[in-house]
This record gives sequence, structure tokens and C-alpha cells, in this order.
Amino acid sequence: MERTYTLQDVLAALRRRKGTALLIGAIVLVVGLALALLTPAEYTASSTVQIEPRRLPADFFPAQGVTPFEDRMRTLKHGILARPVLERVVKETDFFPDVHGEEAIEKLRQKIEVRLEGEVPGGPPALLFVVEVRGPDAQKVTKAADLLPRYYEEMTRDVLRSQARSLRETLDAQATGMSKDLAAYEDRILAFKLQHAPELPEMVDTNARAAARAQSLIEMHLAAITDARRRKTELLAAIPEAPSVPGMSEAALDLAERKLQAAEAAYSPDHPDVKRARREYDEALARRDDELGRYRKERLQEHLGRIDAEIGSHESVVGDLSKELASYQKRVEAAPRWGQELAALSRDYDVLKAKYVSTVSRRADAAAAEQLLTVDGDRLFRTVEAPVTPNRPSAPDRGRLLMLALLAATAAGLGAAGAAEWLDGSMRGPEDAGALGVPVLAAIPRIGPRRTHGA
Repeated sequence: MERTYTLQDVLAALRRRKGTALLIGAIVLVVGLALALLTPAEYTASSTVQIEPRRLPADFFPAQGVTPFEDRMRTLKHGILARPVLERVVKETDFFPDVHGEEAIEKLRQKIEVRLEGEVPGGPPALLFVVEVRGPDAQKVTKAADLLPRYYEEMTRDVLRSQARSLRETLDAQATGMSKDLAAYEDRILAFKLQHAPELPEMVDTNARAAARAQSLIEMHLAAITDARRRKTELLAAIPEAPSVPGMSEAALDLAERKLQAAEAAYSPDHPDVKRARREYDEALARRDDELGRYRKERLQEHLGRIDAEIGSHESVVGDLSKELASYQKRVEAAPRWGQELAALSRDYDVLKAKYVSTVSRRADAAAAEQLLTVDGDRLFRTVEAPVTPNRPSAPDRGRLLMLALLAATAAGLGAAGAAEWLDGSMRGPEDAGALGVPVLAAIPRIGPRRTHGA
């Protein structure tokens, strides 16, 4: 059966194993004291720096826009811990006299901590960060804490200057190319307008009014032609006056016709009176026709000539007006097609012009930003709290180490005593015998002084 220890048993075991406990505890205490006293002191210096918010506008470089806190922290930390910055600090401070090259840079990187303390409200994102440096030399950590933000500032300023200069040069080249393209577009639009000036959409109203005017003139001249033709017809149908020679010949013809009709009614067709009457009728008809032709030729020809000349003049004008009307109608019909082509040219021109204006504006801003970076000098960062040379080490905490050494020695002594007691197989009373399953017949009490180790 398993043995159960009481408090008296535990105290008795400690009395029996106090030598072992003291020895192990003393060894652990000595080692702890040695570590606490011999661990080299480490000093800490820190500088608090604010990035000035009035820098390049946020739309210059998209990376300067609204960036998550973690990304800004990572960018800032990587910038300060960059190899060029650490290399200059190592060289300037001789931080590790016995280590050089990449190993010194890596060791210094492990001794630096960068953390954000907050943001400046309003304006572009601005950071307030702390650079903390640890090391065995108080003067060196102070100098390193002062140099790290300065060197990072120089590197950042150089990068920003290079970006602003590259951006300005790129925008200069783009603006020059766009200016040439704009000039070419303007020449094309001007040539197009000169070539199709009468057929452009803005001339539709003018062409429509001109077509309406030509149409009204055509109708007026057509009415004049109709009137002239009516007068001509009336003139041709006019009967000569009775006292005139044609009128007298017409009367003679009428008389001859009545005589012929009377003779034919009285006699047969072969009768001499009928033949004579017919001969007189034919002579009167010929004379009437001759006199009527002469009358028309002499008296009507002049009027007919004037009327025909008037009709011809009106017809010529109508022809010209019809051609003019067709030209105006053609211009009106062609206006949508030319308007579409002009709109396409103007649309491309407007897009290119908007890009050109934006590029010129950004170029001016980039030039101003480049000049601002040059004028500002070393004011990219502002030191809020400069590093101060520490008077006492920040690590290790020797009081705490001594307390831990004492606790470790006590725990080690108790553990060693317990282990020795556990590994000792001696029986020290009826309880130990009972634990082995052996019946106890009698127990002899202790006689004499107590010994450290009993049987």
C-alpha cells in the first residue's frame, strides 16, 4: 500500500536531509548570484520623432494616401532598420568594436525597437514614432538613437526628391507630347471645318432658311411663267378687228361661203354657178389665210417675242434657283454625317485636352514639391524628444535577479531533499514496515540522542 506523509514526516525528512538541501541550495544561490552580478549592464536611449505633415500632396504618390496603421508601421520600421541606415550608424558610432560588416548590422538591428506613439490629427497622415536603442555603452546608444532618425530622414528626403524630380521629368515629357498632339488635332479640326463649312450642323438653320427663300422664289417665277403663257394663248386666240384687212377678208370669205351653200342648194355640183361659187370661196379662203398670216406676223410677232423672252428668262432663273435649292438641301442632308465626324474629332480632342490640363497641373505641383523639398532642407522630421544619455542601466534588474536566485536556491534545496528522501529505501518505523505487507509484532522506541540518519 502507498505511504501517506504527514507534516511531521515532512519536517522529519527535512531534518534528516538538511545537509543535502543546504548544499544544493548554496550551489544554486551562488550560480544565481554570479549571473546577477556578472551579467553586463545594458543601457537604453530613445528619441521621439514626428514626421512633419506638410509634405507632398497625397495625390502625387498613391502610397501616401490613406494607409492602414499596420502598413505604415511596417514601412517606417523597415525604413529605419534598412541596411544603408544601420551601416552608417555602425560606422559612425563604432557600436560593436569587435564585430564588423553584416554581423554588426544584424546585431544592431536586434538592439533597435521602433514603435508608433500616435498620429497628428488633420491634414495628410503624419506619424509620431519612437526609436529605442539598447546597448552596453550609454554614450553609443544615445548617439545611435539620435542618428537613426536623422539618417532615415536623409534617406527619405533623397527618395522623395528623386520621386518628385522623376515625376516632374515624366510629366514634362508627357506634356510636350500632348501639346504636339493637341496642335495636330487643332489643325485637323480647322481643316475639316474649312472643307465642310457650309455643311456643318451649325449651318443647318441658315441652309434651311436659304432653301425656303429659294423655294419661294421658284414658286414666284413659275407663277410668272404661267401668266405669260396664258397671255400668249390669249394673244394667239385673238380675232382681228372687222375694219382691218384680215377682218374684211374674213367677211369676204363668209360671203363666199354663203353663196356656195346657196348655189349647191339650188343647182347640182356640176353646174357652172356652183363651180364659180366654189372657185370664189377658195380664192376668199386663200386670201383670208394670207391676210391673217400677215396680220399675225406683223402685229403679234413682236408681242409673242416679248412673252417668249419673258418665259425664257423666268425658266432660266427657275433652273438656277432649283440648282441652288438642291445644293441647300444637300447641305442639310449632309450635316448629320459631317456633324458625327466632327463630334468624333472634338471628343478625342476634348479627352486629350483634359489629360493635357491635368498633366500640366500635376507638373506644376511636382515642380513646387521638388522646390519645397529643396527649401525645407532637413526639416522633414521634427524631433519631439531628443535622446538623453542614461545615468543607470535599464537591464538587467539585479534586485529581481537576486530574488529569483534566492527562490531558485530554496526550490532546488527542497527538491534535492525530497529526491534524496524518495530514493532512500531504509525503514524508519512500523509504518514503513506496514507499507511492505509485513506484520509488525513490536516497536522499540528510540533510545539515546536523535541522529541525522536513522536505521
